[in-house]
Amino acid sequence: MDQNPPSQPPLETPLSQAAPPAQAWISMHHVQHMVRSGRAAGINIDRLLALAGLDDERLADGDATVPLRTIELLLATLQQDHADALSGLHLANHIQPATLGALGFILQACTTFADLLDVVQRYNGMLSNIGHSSVLRQPGLVQLQWECRSGSAVLRRHASDYVIGTFVVVARMLAPAHEWAPVAVHFAHARPANPDRVREYFAFFRCPVFFEQPVSGISFPASLLPLRLPHGDAVLKDILERHGQNLLLQRTRTPSLVEDVRRLLSALMLQGVPSKESVAQQLGTSSRSLHRHLQEQGTGYRDILDEVRLEQARALLLDSDVTSADIADRLGFRSRQAFIRWFSQHTRLTPGEFRRTQNVGDCPDVDT
Repeated sequence: MDQNPPSQPPLETPLSQAAPPAQAWISMHHVQHMVRSGRAAGINIDRLLALAGLDDERLADGDATVPLRTIELLLATLQQDHADALSGLHLANHIQPATLGALGFILQACTTFADLLDVVQRYNGMLSNIGHSSVLRQPGLVQLQWECRSGSAVLRRHASDYVIGTFVVVARMLAPAHEWAPVAVHFAHARPANPDRVREYFAFFRCPVFFEQPVSGISFPASLLPLRLPHGDAVLKDILERHGQNLLLQRTRTPSLVEDVRRLLSALMLQGVPSKESVAQQLGTSSRSLHRHLQEQGTGYRDILDEVRLEQARALLLDSDVTSADIADRLGFRSRQAFIRWFSQHTRLTPGEFRRTQNVGDCPDVDT
């Protein structure tokens, strides 16, 4: 497969603006699918979830969203412990429409292939805000593009594989009697160095795959557009879309100041505990204005900081290799004793007692 075929024009690049890191999110439905797949592969995914601060109660909430920083942490740890150059494609290979939540049910009710494309484009923001879908039509050809606009190069690669692969798998499920294949698939990321990985792309998509293109996407014959889908139901689709539109409105609403501060603190604490002034600067305001507006919403900077710190402290305590002294240093406490007092005040448990309630193994400072 040549990388730049003369017979296939590159996909046009739509205008792009990356989502701010503190506001980028992914639906919990994707994380649930990642967890199920990880467990099926024998990966100790529970430890990774604990490190990311995702407990069973939060994981069970399919309507929740997960900050992109959390996904980056999960992906980086997975790649370090269980290197998989095609993890995005492998996740897509095991997708089911129900995995996509409300969007999956709407897709199953689509009556034609054209409906399918329309829904994918219109409900792009239901499952994440890190990418943009668009459909381009040319004589005899239709191109579905998906451009990842946030995250590291590694995340963008796996996300693009996952999104394009998911569309193909779901479309094949919904049109089982029609053995269709794309005309071509394009990816913005580089061609894998391993020839076996390149062959996996071809085996998955059953068509030529081109790398280092302006934008990721999939091309297929326009003759597929009127194809009737056997399980389509126009009436049911209309009912489901009303629910979907409400969900999309909630997803795309302007986040509150409290949510903005919480996201910023979660992101900035990777480099140390940020000051109120640095958070205000990120939000384009003064610390006094930030203080006043948070008061109007019934909270304060210190309250939100404590919430974020407590969430991260609980996650870190679930790792028996991390001591209370380590956690105190990461979360900006002056000493291990200061962290223990603060944690006890907020939870009525010492760090050691919390670890025992969570069945965490012995650690160097288990007496805390």
